Amino acid sequence: MAFVEGNGDEFLLTCFVCKNPFGLVAQFCGYCQATRQQALGVERARASQQVITDAPEPAPVHNINDEINAPAAEKARVKKPKRQNLFFQNMRIRIDSLKDWQVRRSKPIGAIAGVTFLAFAYVIIQTYLFVNVAPTLDAEKYLYPAVTHEVSYFDSSKSSTSTTKAKIFPTKYLTWDASTSDRWSTKASWNGWTGKAEITFTPAGNQETDRPVLAQFHAKYTTHWKVFRTITWEPATAAAQLELTYPSNKNLSIYINGLAAGSTTNPAVTAGTYQIYPGPLEIKYYDLNTGKLVDGYTVNYFISTSGQFKTSYEN
Repeated sequence: MAFVEGNGDEFLLTCFVCKNPFGLVAQFCGYCQATRQQALGVERARASQQVITDAPEPAPVHNINDEINAPAAEKARVKKPKRQNLFFQNMRIRIDSLKDWQVRRSKPIGAIAGVTFLAFAYVIIQTYLFVNVAPTLDAEKYLYPAVTHEVSYFDSSKSSTSTTKAKIFPTKYLTWDASTSDRWSTKASWNGWTGKAEITFTPAGNQETDRPVLAQFHAKYTTHWKVFRTITWEPATAAAQLELTYPSNKNLSIYINGLAAGSTTNPAVTAGTYQIYPGPLEIKYYDLNTGKLVDGYTVNYFISTSGQFKTSYEN
């Protein structure tokens, strides 16, 4: 046993029984309850007491003076509790409530999501089908006979009963340089959902300055698998009509598109209602005595594929 110089209150001795620190004036060991004589090794320890030969190193004695004299950086820092954000707390509560609501209504939500997905898929597929059925091919089959003055044009148009009975305006007086053009450009805009299309048919080549021919088409639907629809484009209107009349002045000569067409007393094209091909229509009247143009009677139209045209004069 080793002795260390110090005062009587210090734990300078080591208990012989448990090998723990033992005070200089202590009457028994505070660890193993051995008496002072047993702790000092004077008396043998009882059999019920365990003698520890390999006890751990004694814990260092805490001295408050060391804490007072310790550097400020080594002192334990007490962290302030973080202040919780009320916004995030409320957000978390709402998210949890939303999760609970979704769990309680999982079946209706799933059904709505399924129906929405199917509807969205149908719209995408049907739109694709509509976009890929351009009216240009059907329009060209209809418009090319119109601008080249072929009689089949009136057979393919949507003719009403009154239009069917109307005569065809003589092509002799419908001269139009564009009608002999070997190339035409087609521009189309269409909407398969509304079933409407508009076609612009313009002469190309050397006739770029001519006015385009406009045509309206509507969709004829064919259903497939009772779900999807395809389109065939047809003319939406009947061919244009011209109600031809002449001035009451009987002393006038008539020129239609630059060609002599008789006089008001004996016109080459009698008055009446006509189906007419697309293109320009200019009717001029000249005084038979003076040969001067009567400006007040001049008629100037550009006929498209539809519409009602009428000649009128101020007598």
